[in-house]
Amino acid sequence: MIARLAAALLYWVALASPLAAPLPLTPALWVARGNGATVWLFGTVHQLRPAMPWLTGRVAQAFAASDTLLLELVAPTPVETAAALSAVAQPQPLPADLRRRRDARAAALGFPPGSFDRHGAWFAATSIGGARLARAGYTSTPAPETLLARLAGRTGKQVVGLETQRTQLGMFAALPASVQRRMLAQALSGDGVATMDRLVAAWGSRQVSALRTLLDTDMAAAGPAFRATLLDRRNAAFADAIRRRMTPATTLFVAIGTGHLLGPGGVPARLAASGMVIERVQ
Repeated sequence: MIARLAAALLYWVALASPLAAPLPLTPALWVARGNGATVWLFGTVHQLRPAMPWLTGRVAQAFAASDTLLLELVAPTPVETAAALSAVAQPQPLPADLRRRRDARAAALGFPPGSFDRHGAWFAATSIGGARLARAGYTSTPAPETLLARLAGRTGKQVVGLETQRTQLGMFAALPASVQRRMLAQALSGDGVATMDRLVAAWGSRQVSALRTLLDTDMAAAGPAFRATLLDRRNAAFADAIRRRMTPATTLFVAIGTGHLLGPGGVPARLAASGMVIERVQ
């Protein structure tokens, strides 16, 4: 269950993967400059199908030239995940019909009985959504965060997490019960795989306007509380953390979910508003 959660959360915190994206993939890349520092801003998808190369061209060059890798989260151990789960708020009862639908879908996906009884509806939503993606071939192994962290470890780059897992789980657990139930209903009835296919096709061909349209559609369906918690507040926190690390002669490679880089509230726009020079280079 813990291992499934680590992958399943990715269904909701960012963007994922495709059936027919072009090879090699060429995701968008920005650079921010200020205070003598260079910051590469790379929007990720947290899961991909195998054999989808993306670390090429300008992205590969920028990563090689960087001394520090900033991720949303440094991958936790199962023990750390269990501790984070135990620290978050306890669930509120589900309507009987939604509970029956949840349990039926969970059984069909191979979850043991009672897997979701001790946690909120957000936990069932992310776990079920993630399991459906896994059945369609999605995995975190070839995705940017996993590969970049592995390469950073081999080359001596510092790896820094902008958040902790306890923080991330706490954000989900603190969502209003109505928002969590909407998440669960969408995970049970929506076609998450098709949505991810569209998202990664746009990601892999750097169609930023299409990505923003898809993001805005998803956020509108999830509701304003979801957007404020999972996107807007995190964007502000990410931008602040990046600014604090922009010391002279440093080169940072920031790899966070693509949704965090889009639109007037995205991280690039927030850095620009504080006086940084932003350029899209791919």
